Order: sequence, then C-alpha cells, then structure tokens
Amino acid sequence: MQNNSRTYNSIKNLFFGLGSQVIILILNFISRTVFIKTLGTEYLGVNGLFSNILTVLSLAELGIGNAIIYSMYKPLANGDTGKIVALMNMYKKLYNIIAAIILTIGLLLVPFLKYLVNTDMEIDKIIIYYLLFLLNSVVSYLFASRTSILNADQKMYIVKTYTMIFTVLQQIVQIVLLYITHNFILYLTVQIIFTFSTNLYGAIKAHKMYPYLKGKDKLAKTEKKEIFSNIKSIFMYRIGGVVLNNTDNILISIIIGTVYVGYYSNYYMVINAITTFTTLIFTSITASIGNLNASSNEGKKYEVFTIINFCSAAVFGFISICLMILFNDFIQVWIGKEFIMGMPIIAAIVLNFYLVGRLNPISTYRDTLGMFRKTRYIFMITAVINIILSVILGKLIGLFGIIIATAIARIITNRWYEPLVLYKDYFKVNILTYWKSNFYYVLCTIVNYGITYLLINKMMVTSIGNFVVKAVLCCLINGILFLIEFYPRREFKDLLNRIKKEG
Repeated sequence: MQNNSRTYNSIKNLFFGLGSQVIILILNFISRTVFIKTLGTEYLGVNGLFSNILTVLSLAELGIGNAIIYSMYKPLANGDTGKIVALMNMYKKLYNIIAAIILTIGLLLVPFLKYLVNTDMEIDKIIIYYLLFLLNSVVSYLFASRTSILNADQKMYIVKTYTMIFTVLQQIVQIVLLYITHNFILYLTVQIIFTFSTNLYGAIKAHKMYPYLKGKDKLAKTEKKEIFSNIKSIFMYRIGGVVLNNTDNILISIIIGTVYVGYYSNYYMVINAITTFTTLIFTSITASIGNLNASSNEGKKYEVFTIINFCSAAVFGFISICLMILFNDFIQVWIGKEFIMGMPIIAAIVLNFYLVGRLNPISTYRDTLGMFRKTRYIFMITAVINIILSVILGKLIGLFGIIIATAIARIITNRWYEPLVLYKDYFKVNILTYWKSNFYYVLCTIVNYGITYLLINKMMVTSIGNFVVKAVLCCLINGILFLIEFYPRREFKDLLNRIKKEG
C-alpha cells in the first residue's frame, strides 16, 4: 500500500469519525440534561456505577480484539484471504465464549450489589437495573467480531457512519421516552435493542464487503499459539487498564456515596466526549501505522512517531488549559451552579486526561508493533497502586483523593515505562530525546495556562453568550502562544512538509 493511500484512509477515517461524534456528542448532552431533570442525580450515580462495573467485567474479552486485529494487518496488506478468514472464524468463536463468561460472572455478582451501591434506593429496583445493564453488555459481543476486518482494513469510517445512525436513533428514542414516561427501565431496554441492531447490521455489512468471509479456513496450531501468546500479554495489560480506569466510580460509591458518582459523572462525561474526539485522531491512523510498521524501515517509523507525539502535545496541552479555565463555567451554564465541584478536583480530572492523552502515541505504536509482551505487567502494577492509594486518600481527603490517586499511579509507572520500551527496543534511540521534547511541551502548557488564567479568569459567566466569548478568547490566546512556542520545532516543520507533500 502506498503512503498516499495510508494518508487518504487516515484522513477519511478521521473525517467520518469526527463528523459522527459531533452529532452524537450534541445528543449525549441533551440526553444527559433530560436524564438529570426527569430521573435525578441518584439515578445518574447508579447509571455511572453500573457502567463501570460492566466495563470491569469486559475483562473477559482478554484483549482478543487487539490481538486479532494486529494479526490481520499483514494478511490484509498481502491479500491473504485464507488467513483472514481463519482469523475471523477464530475471533467469532472466542467472542461467543466471552459473552457466556460475562453473563455468568455478572449473575454471580447480583448478591453483592447491596455492598457496592450506597443509596436509599430499593434493592429490588437496583437488581433489575443491573440485569438490564448486564444484558446490554452481553449483547454487545454478538456479531461484534465481524466488524474487526473493517477497522483493520482502514475502513473505520464505515463503522463510524452506521454506528452514528443507530446511536442517533437510540438517543432520540431514549430522550422522548424519558421526557414522557420518566422510566429508567424503558430507557435501558431501548439501549439493549439498539446495541443488538448495530452489531447485527455491522456483521451484514462486513459479509457483503468481504464475501470470502463465509469460508471455513482454520489457523494452524503454531499460528494459534502465537495469537494466544499475544492475547495473554494483552490481557495482563488490559486487566490493569480496565481496573485503573473504571474503579473510581465504584470506590466513590462505596467510600463517599453513590450520589457523588452522579456529580462526578457529569464532568467525566465531558472528559469522555473530548477523549472520544482526540482518540479518534489516533484510532483513525492506527491501521495506517500498522501498515507502515509492516512495510517501512525503522527510521521512517521513528520520524512519523515524533510528528504524532508533537501533535499529541499540542492537542492535549491546548485542551487541558481550556478545561482548567472553562470547566466549571460550562457545568454552570449547562445544568446549574449546584453541580459544580472545587478546583482541586477539576485539576485532578484534567491531569488524568492529560496523562492518558499524552500516552496515545505510545499506545498506538504499542498496538501496531505488537509490543504486548514487554508491557503486559505495567498496567497491572499501576492498577494495584491506584486502588491502594485511592482507598487511603479517599478516606483521608475524599473525592479529590480518589481521583488524584489515579494520576499519581500513572506518573510513577506506565507514563515512563512504556516510552522507555518503545525507544529502547524498537526505535533504538536514546530515551532522553523523548523526555527533552516532552519536558518542553509540559513547560509550555504550564506557562500558557498561567498567562491565560491571568488574562481571562476574572471574566464572569452568567449566560451562554458570556461563556462563548470567554471560550473564544481562551482558544485564541492558547493558539497564539502554542504557535509561537512550537513554530521553531523541527517536528512542526516536518509536519508542514508532510502536509505539503500530500497536498
């Protein structure tokens, strides 16, 4: 595959991904507003808690999806349809097993719900809500394996398009039902129906585009052994990642109260929406980088990485500053002053966002280079440290302690270890070059925040109009400052040269 084809597919994936997310994001905020007004913060807390519990249960997936997609890059580049069919058949079988495992483990958790949910809500209702969440999680694995070929073949834009259509329809139906009935059970039932429909349509679409998938090819024992070795390595990494990213709500519910999960989830929803946009930038190019890594020399891989890392620093530095200055103003304008949380908590939330975002270039290369074995234990260590710190700091200083514990755990483990592995074992470049660049990026972000804060923080926001004016000023000041600081950088010039070359 030629470089221009990789770039074209990356841009196409990004374009469709961003377009669909804008529409979904608007509906998400409308849906959340109606949810709060019709059901209240307590239901919001239960919704956030059960979402996290089911995400933890998704550990049964073991990282199979990542391992299979990684294994498909080479056969897709070489046109080896027999190998692709064998991989897809294996994937389908494993996902059916996973659905059964999640259902079984999920049902076994029912007697323990009373210890996880810290609320006055009736336990019978809580069990019904949980079972509906569980069913939706199980349904999400049916037919899902068939769409993996679209992602691996740089056609993520197709998945994003039909997913957007189904999601928009789901959100509209849920909003109308909430407004008319105020019924949480109907809200969750609609979610299950659309989850099933989305996956079914995706499977039909994949079979039409790749008719050879109907084949019965099977993998050789040596090939299965290699894939399962990758799955085991990814699982060790994934279990840590899932526990790290999805235990905060559970601990907040147990230590502080389920209602506080609702308050925190409003901020988390905004972070999640922004993360979805920024992650799209990297997922849109993942398959193209996979193709690049399968067919290019080490120097080319490293050059592309430095550009992606530079873009990541600019994007996440810019957004983090805007969040620090505008977050509470947005919450106030959106749902009211009573839902605002203190600045230390905001700082902890934004720090976690920045740390995760800045690791995106590393994780993109990790998944496409097959760096599974060498990083398999690090997230597990991070997760253990996080839980210990969260319990200790949560009891000592409350909600802020639980959130900042996650940032601390990341900083002292995977934030330094994964770049080290990538530079030492794959790029063969001194890691100090990475840290020198990143120190400069962090310094610029801190300085720019200080300048922007001094210039516009005293602006009072009492309406949407005020907020828009403050947001525009924040973006303009940040944009100018970053442009001044980053313009002399070699990475910026390399980026401009690549854009001109593609143009």
